[in-house]
Amino acid sequence: MLRRYYGRNLRTAVGASGAPYGYTVTVWTSGALLIHAHGLPNVLQALMFMAGAVAGYALVSMIAFGGLGVRFKEQPRHSALWGNLHFLSIGFAIGASYLASHSIDNIVAWPATGFLATVVYLLVLGLEYAAADERSPEE
Repeated sequence: MLRRYYGRNLRTAVGASGAPYGYTVTVWTSGALLIHAHGLPNVLQALMFMAGAVAGYALVSMIAFGGLGVRFKEQPRHSALWGNLHFLSIGFAIGASYLASHSIDNIVAWPATGFLATVVYLLVLGLEYAAADERSPEE
């Protein structure tokens, strides 16, 4: 019985976890770069990293939707799965995180790295999704 449902549910799990997977890899890696450059954060620095990431998400949300009060009504995407690999979006976000974390020598590095990692990841992810939609055969 398990075999009967496994393939369908595995496809559901892989398809639904694309963006969270990519953002998790982005945040973990950008945080690791920041810790390498500045050492382990104290509570204030960790909160500043989080605040930078939240501010970045809010900025991209306002760009995408025109405001934060808009309700998200889009249907799930049905594009090529290679669009969920996020090689470019994670890669560019890591590059931006490296630049921020290794070129800013004060406490501002914490929110700046969280902000840049989030903004770059989401903006480039939008391009990757657009390319995957563009190159996907119609259903």
